[in-house]
Amino acid sequence: MYPWKALSTWSPFEIDALGLVTLLGANEVDVSVGRLAPSYWLEYMPLLAGFVFAGDRFRTKQSAFMLYNISSGIVTGNLTAWFTRWMQVQEFHVSRSLVYWEVDETPQSRWMYIFAPALVSATFNSFLLAMTVLSHDWYGFANAIAIILLIIIRAYMLQENRHAINQTVAAAKPLPTTYSGALEAWKEKRKKDPEAPRPLPHSQEWRPEVAKILIVMPDSRAVTMFIPEHILRGVFVTEAPLRSPRVYKVVQWAGWVAFVVHVVTLGMVHLATQLYVVGLIVIPTVLICYGFGCDDSRIERGWRSLRGEQAKPYIYRAGPQLKATVFEWPEDVEFGRDGKGALYRRELAYIPPEKRSTARQDLYAWLDLTGQEQRSLWEWHLLPHVRGHDDSWWNTFNEKQRLIRERPPDVRALKERIQAALTTERPRRRALYWRYRGVEDIEKGVK
Repeated sequence: MYPWKALSTWSPFEIDALGLVTLLGANEVDVSVGRLAPSYWLEYMPLLAGFVFAGDRFRTKQSAFMLYNISSGIVTGNLTAWFTRWMQVQEFHVSRSLVYWEVDETPQSRWMYIFAPALVSATFNSFLLAMTVLSHDWYGFANAIAIILLIIIRAYMLQENRHAINQTVAAAKPLPTTYSGALEAWKEKRKKDPEAPRPLPHSQEWRPEVAKILIVMPDSRAVTMFIPEHILRGVFVTEAPLRSPRVYKVVQWAGWVAFVVHVVTLGMVHLATQLYVVGLIVIPTVLICYGFGCDDSRIERGWRSLRGEQAKPYIYRAGPQLKATVFEWPEDVEFGRDGKGALYRRELAYIPPEKRSTARQDLYAWLDLTGQEQRSLWEWHLLPHVRGHDDSWWNTFNEKQRLIRERPPDVRALKERIQAALTTERPRRRALYWRYRGVEDIEKGVK
């Protein structure tokens, strides 16, 4: 039996199952961190499920999302990985949510998302290194080094994906079939021909610069979005190319090595080090999954929900230039019936959130569809087909459309008013009660 009998007594070190803790929370980390939202405090803290980044799982496309470009008549289920994960984290309503994406011409500095979290991470990880060295816990020291490598690798991979999106946004030019694109072409042409005619801004030949989008999520929530047409494909539909795919791949393999060392050595470190490491990776993971320190944090929304208050709009920055304003359709587009059964718009009465509409029919009416846009929805089987002589759905829908067309909701003006209110809002007044009153009276709680 020699030398196999010697294996029964060979035990230079001990390994327990504590390393399996690092495998927990993979789906939550994949969705929360995969949306590429930086955290002001926890960006560089260690997290559970390091293999999510070593295996590049957060860039895997997700199915069952459908994007309907109502303005251009295009439908696709091929959406970018970060975008679908971002939508999963947002607490969108079943039909009332609105997202207005835009490109900010004055890029904002993102250094605040580097220094503060780097200082927080350095403080906690330095304490871990000092603890392992002073206690002569060399397995713990190896584990600390592996944790730091995992943080560096994750930061590099996330930054590469963010940089790819930022570069795509910065390089995108308005489409030549839009007025902005024609104006840019005219400026170039004018250098050679000073008498070239300037394009007319109100001509009927121009395509809309902002596309009207409807996205249906896997749980059947329908979200209305307005996205500039020239960044729609490169940012939201197709994955932005990385700067150096080979280096990215090498970093992935280094991530696997660091993750294996982290899993194996965690079961051999001293008890005090084990307790500290578990707390160091579990607590930031839980906070990150709730968006702590992010623009779209769910902690504040959950706190408001516990207090019975309505969730307020917020601005989400997906980079130095790309930002989104997340809000809901205003109250003045809701419908009601009078004593005679006639439809009317409930423009003056306040409607509690739990009593507001959840019907797709109302959403389609709010979209203020043109004839071509309505035909596209019908061909995509989003609108019902008539059967027999029952046309009650269409009669009601046409009446609601007529009421909306009398005074269509100005979504852009609504967005600008909300942005102005959020910009001037003081930190001490973030718990104010927000109420939607249309374009004329959006936020009565903000002065």
